[in-house]
Amino acid sequence: MQFHLHKMADTYATTDSIHVLQVDDTPLLDETVEFPDGRDPDSLTLTTTDRADSALERLEDNAIDGIVTADDLPDRSGREFAEIVRERDSNVPVLLLTESESVASDAVSNGVTDVFSRDTALGRGDLLANRIRLLVEHHQSTETASRTRRQLTELAEQSNELLWVFSGDWTEIQFVNSAYETLYGRSVESLQADPAEFMTAIHHTDQERVMQAMQRVSAGESVDLEFRITKPDGEQRWVRAEAQPIVDDGTVTRIVGASRDITERKRRESERITELDSPDAPVDAVPDLFYELDENGDLVRWNDALAAATEHEDADLESMGLTAFFAPSDRETVRQGIEAAFETGEASFKADLLTAEGTTVPYEFTGGRITAADGSTLGVAGIGREISTLDSRQQALEQQNERLDEFVSVVSHDLRNPLDVARGQLELAQMEHDSEHLDAVERAHDRIGQLIEDLLSLARNGEAALDSESVPLQTVVEQCWQTVETGDATLELRTAAVVRAAPSRLRQLFENLIRNSVEHGQTPHTEKQGDTGEQRATTSISQSQGAATDLTITVGELNDGFYVADDGVGIPADEREDVFEGGYSLASGPGFGLRIVDEIVDTHGWSITVAESDAGGARFEITGVEFDAA
Repeated sequence: MQFHLHKMADTYATTDSIHVLQVDDTPLLDETVEFPDGRDPDSLTLTTTDRADSALERLEDNAIDGIVTADDLPDRSGREFAEIVRERDSNVPVLLLTESESVASDAVSNGVTDVFSRDTALGRGDLLANRIRLLVEHHQSTETASRTRRQLTELAEQSNELLWVFSGDWTEIQFVNSAYETLYGRSVESLQADPAEFMTAIHHTDQERVMQAMQRVSAGESVDLEFRITKPDGEQRWVRAEAQPIVDDGTVTRIVGASRDITERKRRESERITELDSPDAPVDAVPDLFYELDENGDLVRWNDALAAATEHEDADLESMGLTAFFAPSDRETVRQGIEAAFETGEASFKADLLTAEGTTVPYEFTGGRITAADGSTLGVAGIGREISTLDSRQQALEQQNERLDEFVSVVSHDLRNPLDVARGQLELAQMEHDSEHLDAVERAHDRIGQLIEDLLSLARNGEAALDSESVPLQTVVEQCWQTVETGDATLELRTAAVVRAAPSRLRQLFENLIRNSVEHGQTPHTEKQGDTGEQRATTSISQSQGAATDLTITVGELNDGFYVADDGVGIPADEREDVFEGGYSLASGPGFGLRIVDEIVDTHGWSITVAESDAGGARFEITGVEFDAA
């Protein structure tokens, strides 16, 4: 009896060689067997024993990809052996050799993966080897598919947005991340059980509009709309949802989308309208259109911007009906929007403003209900903003999305690689073995492929706007320090400032800057001099694991922003203008970290520059930041 022990680097990795444990006192396999597809004989590594107890010891000591066992062993039956194996490893494939039909009929229920005729295997070790190879590759493909799905789920859970995938007719929820529970106040499980559940949360005055939008998506149209929802505790929130159809062979098979809470933005718009409604408010100084309607919906107050946009004199505006200001095709939309403002207290809609010369200009309007001290309705007031003035902003967003595409392509490559390997192995298995189990694996691969495309589609859509809020820099930086591998590096916090920013994007900015310093800034520690900028608070944190040694990273405050500096090797002066370009890196890797930082800075309307820190390392200064009182 000879043992061939071969330690595998990864039990579940798809490799050129598979390690099979053969448990048989009359072994039928040997390592010289040739596979039908002409594979190298070295692709099979065997460990052979004649007893079940000895085989169990081999399982403890070696990475085994598959087991071939005889039904009749000296110390126990093959089925009993399979049951013990299953208690220790629920996944490793077990192939049972038998001639008994009764044994074969109930073998699978005893932990056996598949059954093979011993008579057939006599003299045909190639067939037996091929059967166990197919079982192993099937198992490895399933493991790869499961691992890829976990990666996708983890990716989605990093987003603060609600990401979802519905079937083309909205009857099945195929994917949703846990942000649903935060936004809607309901469990993911309840939505999976009843995909129409989210509709019950939508405000009754918005439901018809949402249903019409859903029908348009099912017909192949992308939509972007805002509506109100009511959580189970009675809290009302505003939601912005973007939905995109996925079309296969001319049919909408899936609908992918992202939703986010815009309640804070709506609150700010409402406050602005209330301020403008004051009789003493200098409405003519407002660059946007201002309008006020009485309880009958007639225009009673406006600013100079409305007269300039419509090219009408004030005397003409006073006598005109509301719908006369808009293109005929948009008048029903305007009427419904104003009715919604009277009924619910606020509304928003898009419509083309009609000038005295008959030309049209696209506008976005918001409106809020005006009430008296006794609660009675006095009218509606609101503002209108020309959409064409946002073209430069849209162009900037499109450029950001193009850069995001570059990053997404790199990430998708890492996700698709293991799936492509699994699909290739599955195709080989299907050519040689017809099994419903392999069909199930193929469906699982297709499902994961769909999720990859859908989630990447969501990522490529980008964000049309940021919902900023007050964010303490110290809290965000400390959180990032716990999630980035910083090794023995030390963090010094020299700020207690509170800034206006999108929390998730600000965390991403600091994570990338800290990771950049750790990966590219390592150098023997030198005496650190004080960085410039006002110091409000200083905190030191150190971690013991990782690659960085004797590196200090400092986050401090500037008059109109903040900085991240280190005492590492720094960035050469002639390369500082290039660090934000995709693919730039001082070490091996894709080099997209600082490109992402640049995008986040641009999205907030800030500026970023690179300089040398007082200690000779790199210093990134972010300016144009709005501070809040701490």
